[in-house]
Amino acid sequence: MKTPIILKDNVDVDITEEVMSFFAKVGAVVGALIGFWALTSLATALMSVGPLAMARGYITAITGF
Repeated sequence: MKTPIILKDNVDVDITEEVMSFFAKVGAVVGALIGFWALTSLATALMSVGPLAMARGYITAITGF
């Protein structure tokens, strides 16, 4: 009969590394959502007013004329 051997090893967990890793992942997801929202808004504006009006509006926003 084979008996399984159970070892109790101490696992060192660095809580600061775990927390930083979690917030890095949350930051990446939030950044991706913001980027997706920006691209969706840009595509909607392009379909709504057209590319020439978008370019004219961009130039007007930059130059003020």
